[in-house]
Amino acid sequence: MKRALEGLRVLDLSRYVAGPHGTMLLGDHGADVVKVEPPDRGDPARGIDRHLGPPDSLFAMTVNRNKRSLALDLRKAEGIALLKDLAAKADIMVENFKPGTLEAMGLDYASLAAPNPRLILVRISGFGQTGPWAERPAYDAIAQAASGLMDLTGSPDGPPTMVGTIVIDYTTALHAMLGAMIALQARERTGRGQEVHASLLDGMASMLMTAIPETLLFDREPTRHGNRDRLIAPSNSFRTADGQWVHLMTVTDDQFNRLAPAMGRSDLIEDPRFATTLPRMQNGAEVEAITADWVARTPLTEVLAVLQAAGIPSSKVTTVAELARSEQMQARRRIVEIEHPVAGRVPVAAHPIELSVTPAVEGGRVPTLGEHTAAVLKDWLALDEREIAALREAAVVA
Repeated sequence: MKRALEGLRVLDLSRYVAGPHGTMLLGDHGADVVKVEPPDRGDPARGIDRHLGPPDSLFAMTVNRNKRSLALDLRKAEGIALLKDLAAKADIMVENFKPGTLEAMGLDYASLAAPNPRLILVRISGFGQTGPWAERPAYDAIAQAASGLMDLTGSPDGPPTMVGTIVIDYTTALHAMLGAMIALQARERTGRGQEVHASLLDGMASMLMTAIPETLLFDREPTRHGNRDRLIAPSNSFRTADGQWVHLMTVTDDQFNRLAPAMGRSDLIEDPRFATTLPRMQNGAEVEAITADWVARTPLTEVLAVLQAAGIPSSKVTTVAELARSEQMQARRRIVEIEHPVAGRVPVAAHPIELSVTPAVEGGRVPTLGEHTAAVLKDWLALDEREIAALREAAVVA
């Protein structure tokens, strides 16, 4: 069966996570993703994290499956010329350089689109291509700090806290690829490509719920709430009698009306402090203290049994180790193995989107640096062995 994106050519100049994760998702669905890397060291992500075997890191493996690697030196004029030739054959080109870098190389969109007006150029940045912050370097943690996310995360009496994963990088990858798919659909109608801009800051700002309008409309600055929800109560993490943690939420009045008798406190339903969502939120400390007292007297298995029988959204606060080995992940085959020429088979999380007719590739392969240089130059540009050898001799490719 053909994959949904077979025949789509993607030129991936991006590094680290936001770009590579996004293009990997396209490769999982059959796109020919060519990862363009410097010949001397490749994507810097190859050198991060625990190595399973030289020269690649586990970090890089998790975001680069189902791609081909082309080692190309963009510091040479010949390398830039070759990149222009490749861009002329591409459907999508993805980059996450410092804003202005492509322009300095003579690779602005107008120049790239002249021979290939159907080209979609996806540009990923920390703070956007314009504005006073545009040229600031940014990684996920910097974006967490700059976007307000870090200030909203952590205990009320504690310091601003990072989220436990590079959440902004991953969500920016999704925004960038959504933009690319929208641009592809527009190209079906117009026959022309366009630029797609996605930044870490813009993406995170769009996910702050009501924080921005509350600040601008009411001059009310949101603060840290720990694991408490800002809008509903009870909603928090509670410690059980056997020292475990459970998180529960009552989003609706109906859910609270089931939780109260489940805790043996049917009287709370008639208490005006807790009768509906708004007073429960206003008296959140009291209702959560009552909930915490019940959970603290009850073992985890019993807490979960009672909550789930009552239809209350809840879960044990699960460790990553527990998740990776869980019945749910196993039953749905959410852990797959990718192949690497040196490290062998490596277990990773599966592609997160399920399609009923054109599913993603299960697992896949991670390329070593420059492994497909010759093959890509033949497939995309029809270069012969002599021409490829000359490029190698001139150290333009490796």
